[in-house]
Amino acid sequence: MIDAAIFDMDGIIFDTERLACDVWRSVSGEAGFEMEYRLFFSCVGLNNRDTKTLVLTEMGSDFPYDEIHERARERIKAEMDRSGPPEKPGIRTLMRFLADRGIPIALATSTSEMSARWMLERAGIADFFSAFAFGSEVKKGKPAPDIFLLARDRITGSSPLLSERIAVFEDSPAGLIAACDAGMRAVFVPDMVEPPDEVLSRVWKRIARIDEAANSDFYAEI
Repeated sequence: MIDAAIFDMDGIIFDTERLACDVWRSVSGEAGFEMEYRLFFSCVGLNNRDTKTLVLTEMGSDFPYDEIHERARERIKAEMDRSGPPEKPGIRTLMRFLADRGIPIALATSTSEMSARWMLERAGIADFFSAFAFGSEVKKGKPAPDIFLLARDRITGSSPLLSERIAVFEDSPAGLIAACDAGMRAVFVPDMVEPPDEVLSRVWKRIARIDEAANSDFYAEI
């Protein structure tokens, strides 16, 4: 059995990437810019700093990134205020499975701390997590391993855990690379982006739904 689990948030806990894609493309269109799906998919898993750099490189320096980002954030939050964050099927099943066995869970997300904590509280699942790591807390975002190493250190405290005994649940190519480079067991749960073969060849396991990991046999080889 694993000693700990680390979850990404968007695409793993919440089905927010589709909502974000639609809103970003809509708000960009209203400002007179066309954001292609390809560009949005390239940003999945990146923190805001790296996303801004990529978008401005693609869209041009006249693209009002900060204004678009704020308008998109407000629309997404308004939608979640009404309906709550859209949960991915099976996520509570896995969290309860791990919690029942005393396996600590950490969050490692490129989403801002304010937004991430609000979503977890709004969904009523914040208490499942024993540690948090946010993209703004590390110098290098995914695909660098820094955020997962920070999450590991916050889980373990004075009793260090081996990275190889930590399962990381991720949906983005950047997140999977980061988990593998951190020496952890990357579990790919498909969402919007299919990683290239060279990334998939490094992952520990691939599952169609996250609750497939809610059984002891899944971890039998550890």
